[in-house]
Amino acid sequence: MAKRTFATIWQQLEKLHQNLSDGKKDEAATTAAVQELLEKSDVQTIIGELGQLLMLDYDAFAEIGFQFIYEKDNDNFIRPSYFDSKQKIIFMDPFRLLDFAKTIKGYAEEMPADADFEKYRMNSFLAEASKLPKKSILFLCILQQVAISDGLTHIGLSEIPQGELSPTSFYQTILWAFNELEKKLYTLNGINIRTEFNISWHESEWISA
Repeated sequence: MAKRTFATIWQQLEKLHQNLSDGKKDEAATTAAVQELLEKSDVQTIIGELGQLLMLDYDAFAEIGFQFIYEKDNDNFIRPSYFDSKQKIIFMDPFRLLDFAKTIKGYAEEMPADADFEKYRMNSFLAEASKLPKKSILFLCILQQVAISDGLTHIGLSEIPQGELSPTSFYQTILWAFNELEKKLYTLNGINIRTEFNISWHESEWISA
């Protein structure tokens, strides 16, 4: 058997998610397959190392663990991820992440005309972010969780660090995450994600209504 990499793990998770969505595999079989994959020691090591790579630059998160988890009835998941401050682990549900990536892909075509400015700005940005590959959207959400948990934007997130975010707070944290991802991918791979994926976003145009 070929040695696993993050790319092969993610490919397998995407296939399982697609098979479930297409009805080719039922929920019980999918759950068993996902949990079996995520329990493998080499998979846990690879996922943990991915988290370390992304969070190493942030002092408060340099020693924080990262883990994939698949629990459909876990109420902690308001977003695809949550931070357990007691265990000092960021948990990510890969299927919730893939659902999120699918949802925001439709925002460009379904932008509500009567949405308030803050929600419109958030959804407009997410529509642009949806052009990223799903793996990059995963990285984006990991970095957003760092911003949320550490209060890295000026929005008052300390009141509800794990709870439902207002459109303003969500936008500020996902924009910070995008800027960080942009720098990391350029440094690591020489990729300019705005050029590579035709992402057009100028924050100066969205400062106020």
